Amino acid sequence: MSVHVIREGRPSDRPFLLEVLKLSAIASYPSLAALGRLTLRETLETFYAEYDQRAKRVWIAEVEGAPAAGLWGLHAIHPVLEEPELLVVAIATLPEYRGRRLARSLMDHAAHEARAEGLRSLRLFANPANAVAMALYRSLDFSALTVELRKALG
Repeated sequence: MSVHVIREGRPSDRPFLLEVLKLSAIASYPSLAALGRLTLRETLETFYAEYDQRAKRVWIAEVEGAPAAGLWGLHAIHPVLEEPELLVVAIATLPEYRGRRLARSLMDHAAHEARAEGLRSLRLFANPANAVAMALYRSLDFSALTVELRKALG
């Protein structure tokens, strides 16, 4: 197991968080990479700005003092269940640090913090074709609530 430290995110982590957003979005929506939507810094900056809310929670896993993985969450109310939750907006591990259980550690940390803050659950969106991520989420007792379907019209 990798020796790492989890710390709160800080404003100086913005460039790293943009990379976390990019990796997370590509893993969840692989077609975005083919469309070139994630190569534009402006797109990520816009996404960052839209989710840069007061209720955001950011944790960084560091290995030997270097950011290696990150999790970005927001306090939310589930739209159907109407329960307070932490919505995981993005979670990703830099490729060179994968396989060290950093994402698991971040998810465990997020669950601990959310519970301490009185939240009832963690929620996230994931690509079911991402077998590694799905295995992680299943091992952490996540279960599917819905399946998102989409039909392109042109």
